[in-house]
Amino acid sequence: MDYLVSLFVEKPAEMFANLFLALTILTIFLVGLSFYYDYLKKKESSKKIESFDRSLKDLVEELRTFELLLSNQKQMLDEHKYIFNRMEQEISRLADSLNNDENITSAISLAKEGLSVSEISKKTGIPSEEIEPIVKYHGPR
Repeated sequence: MDYLVSLFVEKPAEMFANLFLALTILTIFLVGLSFYYDYLKKKESSKKIESFDRSLKDLVEELRTFELLLSNQKQMLDEHKYIFNRMEQEISRLADSLNNDENITSAISLAKEGLSVSEISKKTGIPSEEIEPIVKYHGPR
């Protein structure tokens, strides 16, 4: 301890300068070490960001592929829906035609039995304008 006291007492200016110089060098070394540590962390973070960026680009490409696939599926579903609606209309038309044919057959039978145009129209639901020719050709002679 006497040695430390003697250093400060005998040459205080020189000791202060040496101490200041040592602290400055230590500070510069610590700041440099800090910058190097930050550089390493930044480099590691940059690698992670690049990896995430590549993954994100791959994900975007996959999503675009799915978008195209879904777009094609939607187009096919729309085509099937159109075909289904057309078939439904055709079935409805055929059912109406069949129902109409049955009514006409019924109207012919009623006309052969001798019923009047208004009676046949009431029973079959066919307008009297369409029944008149049926009665004319198929009615009793």
